[in-house]
Amino acid sequence: MRLEVRHLELVVAIADCGSLRKAAARLHLTQPAVTTQLKRIEGHLGGALFLRSAGGVVLTPAGSDFVQEARSMLTQLITLERVTRRNAQSSDAPTRVAGIPAYHFGLLVSALRDNVTSRTIKETATLTALLTTGELDIAVMRRFPGTPLSLPPNAGHQLLTREPLFVGVPDDHPYARASEIPLAALADDKWVMPEPDDSGMNAHFARECAVAGFEQRIAHFSSEPHVALTLIRSSGAVCPLYPVGGTPPGVARLPVAGNPLVREVVLAWRTDAPVAGEIDDLCDQVAAGYLRLVEESDVYARWWRSGGEAFALGS
Repeated sequence: MRLEVRHLELVVAIADCGSLRKAAARLHLTQPAVTTQLKRIEGHLGGALFLRSAGGVVLTPAGSDFVQEARSMLTQLITLERVTRRNAQSSDAPTRVAGIPAYHFGLLVSALRDNVTSRTIKETATLTALLTTGELDIAVMRRFPGTPLSLPPNAGHQLLTREPLFVGVPDDHPYARASEIPLAALADDKWVMPEPDDSGMNAHFARECAVAGFEQRIAHFSSEPHVALTLIRSSGAVCPLYPVGGTPPGVARLPVAGNPLVREVVLAWRTDAPVAGEIDDLCDQVAAGYLRLVEESDVYARWWRSGGEAFALGS
């Protein structure tokens, strides 16, 4: 005999259900048919996949390995069907984009022009899962030191920028008029930080603050920029700020001396998606758009011209 998809489905069903009887009901087969088929599979493989008992069945070590590989193959088949069906439906199917709500995301959507659908998603695990299943073609993701991305084998990726993270302080802060601020100078300040998530940003901040000799005094958690900016102005707190963008009244945006706080913005795509052939051009367009935004951001432009370009684009 030769193993077929139905054999994989049968063994996985038995493992999931824990008994031949329940597996037979799930597969709409009789229990004798499931028993016979399992014996044929085990005979072909040369060993038992399950240990039988009065209470049901449990996997043998060989059975555990088989089921793990079988699940992977069945998942790949589902993905293959989904991708093929989508491509067969229309050669003009839109490119499906998702990503973090960063400027790079808007620049990518603009570069793809009209034939695109998009949505913002912050969670790294969600973006990775959607790329894995083929529900996304391309994504803008973030990567912080100490928390590497784990992309599926059928995904390519390329670094777009390595951004410094600046800090926002109230305009009456002792360093508000400085060209930069040492991280250690924020040891006594109260912080506003985003809600912890799977990006590793908060853990990165905690480690760098520890290196600088202090533990953050986090007074507020908010992932909404307008809330964080209001708290800077009203309560004297400090918070992380991305370098691109304007600075509202009452807030000073400062580079951190030595650039210890960073994030990498990464473009990831499915290698079997039509957009894979456009990656170099898309990256060039996003880079050009990003440089325009740098020039529109006074503090970032000064940092960039003072040597920051090598930091942001040289790694």
